[in-house]
Amino acid sequence: MPQPPYQELLARLLPPASYRPDGPRLQAELASEGAALDRAQSSARQLAGAVTPLQAEALLPDWERVCGLTPPPGAPYQQRQQAVLAKLAETGGLSIPYFTRLAAGMGYKIQIAEPQPFRAGVNRAGQQLWSEDIPWVWQVTVFGSKVRPYQFRAGQSLAGERLTAFGDPRLEEMIQDLKPAHTFVYFAYRP
Repeated sequence: MPQPPYQELLARLLPPASYRPDGPRLQAELASEGAALDRAQSSARQLAGAVTPLQAEALLPDWERVCGLTPPPGAPYQQRQQAVLAKLAETGGLSIPYFTRLAAGMGYKIQIAEPQPFRAGVNRAGQQLWSEDIPWVWQVTVFGSKVRPYQFRAGQSLAGERLTAFGDPRLEEMIQDLKPAHTFVYFAYRP
């Protein structure tokens, strides 16, 4: 059963014979004090929900600040929340399976290839020649849709957001942020 507004609760606390609860001045004071208590309780619920980013709502920018994330302009709430959750899931690592798991956590299936330079005795005629810097290049192939659509959903999106948003540069930003500094990553998208 939902709790009645604080104005009503405060009126119930008045001594039965000492005050006239329907008096205009007392009603104004009870309304003012009750509204302040209602706002305080609403704020407390919001803070309790923001303990995790799953119910952060208006406090999601604080989670983004703590995680060092800057959302793209116009990014929907779901996308921003997913980026925070992915950032919190990062445990560290430089292996291909580590990056594959992180991408899977964001809803992507990727494959990482590390091209190798042509070597006599290992490669054959007709195989691709690469530049001498190729050992420091990664090719990340993203399977599925090139862009991920975010549909507006009641309870998960915020008022004023577009009904559908396309694109998720977070995957590329995440890999670029976590890759070794001396490497270069390029992305390929496959259907």
